[in-house]
Amino acid sequence: MEKVINIDTKILPIRNSKKTKKNRLSKRARDYIFIIIMLLYPVGQFLFTWAFVNIDSILLAFKEGSIYGYEWAGFDTIVKVWNESWNNVQNTTGVSWLNNSSVIILNSLGFAFITIFISLPLSLLFSYFLSKKMPLANVFRVIFFLPNIIPVVALTFAFSMSYKPDVGYLYGLIELLHINPVALNTYPLSQVMVYLYCIWAGLGYNIILISGAIGRIPKELFESAKIDNCGYFKEFCHVVIPMIWPTIVTLVILGMTNVLTLYLQPLFLTNGEGNTWTISLQIWDSVSTNSPKQLCEAAAKGLIFSAIWSPIILIVRKLMSMKYKEVDY
Repeated sequence: MEKVINIDTKILPIRNSKKTKKNRLSKRARDYIFIIIMLLYPVGQFLFTWAFVNIDSILLAFKEGSIYGYEWAGFDTIVKVWNESWNNVQNTTGVSWLNNSSVIILNSLGFAFITIFISLPLSLLFSYFLSKKMPLANVFRVIFFLPNIIPVVALTFAFSMSYKPDVGYLYGLIELLHINPVALNTYPLSQVMVYLYCIWAGLGYNIILISGAIGRIPKELFESAKIDNCGYFKEFCHVVIPMIWPTIVTLVILGMTNVLTLYLQPLFLTNGEGNTWTISLQIWDSVSTNSPKQLCEAAAKGLIFSAIWSPIILIVRKLMSMKYKEVDY
């Protein structure tokens, strides 16, 4: 017998496949829309918080200020400031160089030196040994990080009081080293005290970042180094340093930017006394006078040093990035 199977057919609307293909966006178009949406916030933040704020400062570098207002001067103000700064640097004979631009440039460059060659190596060592689960490791992390959560005004005041005669806890050490307390207010000891503060206050921030980078290193690498009979020194140099190299590069770049951005520490510690001026502190002091002439010269000085130092930072970053290949883990 033959079975008859009845199939109920339903009439379904036939979609126009060609039409839907035309209405749908291509994958490349969707990718571009996604990228544009993701870039809206950072680009908008850059425009509103940096470009619109600093565009007037950049334009001031090409103007000349007087009691009558501002006039467009082209590169005249920039050339004038450059010649004055360069002449002051060249005329560094005897003790008179302390009153010229040389000491300001040296002070500013010194912050990059202590950050890269003193503070960063100390942070690497401390972070490495803290990662070895030493006793009270978390307590030491909190102690190191405390200066970063205390306002800089209070922190600089506490640090400056530490070596004051008869009241500071470091005054006994100063006497033991046969250092005249009066000399702490004169160059170069006054600048050394500012450097010591920056080293002390900057360790915590570096240790937090480096400790986080070390914590992300796979444990298998340390186990492999242990099997190969690597000591702490070899493990630190051949495992830890290459694996956290991108973090080190970032901290080096941030340290180099201190040359043009650091001014609060010498301002609160010494108020520029004892020849502790920096480039940014001098610019800040010129801006605070509200003199049109000094405003234009300060803007020109900032533009000149930025044009010189920014390419150096980019070159250093490029060279350091070539040392080790970035590893994903």
